[in-house]
Amino acid sequence: MFSQGGSSSDWVKPQGASFVWFTLIGPGGRGSDVGGQISGGSGAVTNFMCPAFLIPDILRVNVGREQTNASSIVYQQKDGTGYTLLTADFGKSGFNASGLGGSAMTANAFTAMGFFQSVAGQDGVAIGSGQGPSATTFLSSGSGSGSNNANYGYLIPNNNNGGFMLQPMIVGIGGSGSSSNGRGGIGCGGNASAVSVAGNGLVVIITW
Repeated sequence: MFSQGGSSSDWVKPQGASFVWFTLIGPGGRGSDVGGQISGGSGAVTNFMCPAFLIPDILRVNVGREQTNASSIVYQQKDGTGYTLLTADFGKSGFNASGLGGSAMTANAFTAMGFFQSVAGQDGVAIGSGQGPSATTFLSSGSGSGSNNANYGYLIPNNNNGGFMLQPMIVGIGGSGSSSNGRGGIGCGGNASAVSVAGNGLVVIITW
């Protein structure tokens, strides 16, 4: 598991692995108190699984930092060039991009070798609006006022930080309200304020 936002490190394929599973979560976007006061969008989620023999022995893993860059998996060649194999786009700021959720990745030649899914993030909402569960992903944007009602009945009261958990269900919750307390969980958007902070990205790689 790679979780430090803005970091890059190498992943080495374990000997004897039969299959590899990738889950990439893009970081969320910050909210804004200008231009309509909109909460930040959540990041996209990309999943991919394929036989291990089709995966290069060493991959570069980039974990996205809030509203700055996507989470990605890159094949780095010996000559310094590389190919981006998988990405999870970041959620956009409520200031300059209306709090849009991260865009879903388009399938490429690499993803044709296995099972691939990529889902766009949830858009932010204007101040005065609460946020409900996303119909397509386990991440939520920030809310613009009141509580943030995430998937599986998890709720963050007004003007509070969101969160992220892997047990008993995978769910990420954005910040709520429009005050200074409004940080989003991993991959989630900040609330509708200038001082909100979005969650960084996450990359999980499982082999068996």
